[in-house]
Amino acid sequence: MAALCWSIAFLSGSNAQQPAETLDWSAFRQQVLANHPFARQANLQRDLAAATLLRAKGGFDPRAYADLSAKEFGNNNYYQYSEAGLKWPTWAGLELKGAYTRASGDFLNPERRLPNAGQVVMGFEWALGQGLLFDERRAALLQGKIGLEQGEAERSKLLNDLLFDAAKTYWTWAAAENQVDIYAAALEQARIRLEGLRQSVLQGDKAAIDTTEALIQVQTRLLDLNFAQLDRQQARLALNAFLWRPDQQPVSTDQLSVASPLLDAAGMPQFNLNVLLEQARQSHPELRLYLAKIRNLEVERRLKKEKLKPAFDLTYNLLGTGWTFFPTATTDDGLGVLANDIKWGFQFSYPLLNRQARGDLQLTAIKLIQTDQAMQQKRVEVEIKMRQYAAELTNFERQLPLFRDYTINYKLLLDAEIEKFQQGESSVFLINAREQRWLDARIKYLKLLSEFRKAEAGLRWAAGTLADF
Repeated sequence: MAALCWSIAFLSGSNAQQPAETLDWSAFRQQVLANHPFARQANLQRDLAAATLLRAKGGFDPRAYADLSAKEFGNNNYYQYSEAGLKWPTWAGLELKGAYTRASGDFLNPERRLPNAGQVVMGFEWALGQGLLFDERRAALLQGKIGLEQGEAERSKLLNDLLFDAAKTYWTWAAAENQVDIYAAALEQARIRLEGLRQSVLQGDKAAIDTTEALIQVQTRLLDLNFAQLDRQQARLALNAFLWRPDQQPVSTDQLSVASPLLDAAGMPQFNLNVLLEQARQSHPELRLYLAKIRNLEVERRLKKEKLKPAFDLTYNLLGTGWTFFPTATTDDGLGVLANDIKWGFQFSYPLLNRQARGDLQLTAIKLIQTDQAMQQKRVEVEIKMRQYAAELTNFERQLPLFRDYTINYKLLLDAEIEKFQQGESSVFLINAREQRWLDARIKYLKLLSEFRKAEAGLRWAAGTLADF
């Protein structure tokens, strides 16, 4: 890489003036990450995951409730029932309950009669079969926590893809801007040569036909510049899609008028393929998404296995008089007091064939296998793509010094031809031919630098790390 470190002034020509305002890749990248709508949408993935987790945590929130029902007819107070309390689900599948109830009226249902002072109730509902070890609420909470990692991986994937598109567009624009500088400098040089030849013809030192040759060269350079300006305009329009202001308004094309030595080979980052491969295996966003999906399916499989068990729910409530528990208890009652003044019950159910639960479990197992196979395929695809980009970069590293020397040698030939012309041993035609080859070499080198940058971004993209540095 050290052999590639030479100034872009060689590419642009010594007569080209660089504007004061610049837009280098680092500044452009920061603008894209800070203001592009897709980048902002990517950042919302974390907020979505956090909101999903918060919603799952709500399954364990204590819940206050109140219930009142009454009937009055024909000046008779038939009944009035009221209950207010608190229910609190826990991680162990046990739902605690505390309440206070009152009942009054002339026609109360006997089983709902209560002490005149009302009745305090404290108890629980516990799933001792299906739901004892795992249930929907615990599954949702675990999946919500997995969702945080999934949201971060989705954000990294979106930013990685966005920056890859931005990098390709940016380096195309950079090449187009510098190409205009090269052709503008070449046009200026052709005009200077034409004017010098005209003066020589007037003085009788050169033949008039030489001015025709120089004029054709000016016209050729003008056409080259026009095409280069069109390429630059197209590149600016494409780049404009990635530049947004903080107020979410796009930057107009008129404002995108900066040019700078964007393709200087100096400072091009080194890469270590083995290190990048290991990083990709550990933290590539798409692989992390697959891992999160597998973990979600494992939670789902655990929940489906729980559904194979019979449902057995136990309800137990201590009943008091007013706000007092155990109003008739003595110190000799011990734990036996828990069997008095209570309301309890249990529910049992089990489908005899249980085909739904078994089918759901089999479906989840199949999804796990499919997802794991897809992840393995993606891992291979990532490694192949990285090796392809690494091969491109290695090839570019070999080609760039050759093109540099190739361009330098053409410049030496052009200088020698100009010196011979000044001594009367050459012609404008030969100078133009030498200059055209030098110009073509500079443009090829410029485009090769642009492709090198795109390939370097491609390798970072394939590794999933383009948004990480």
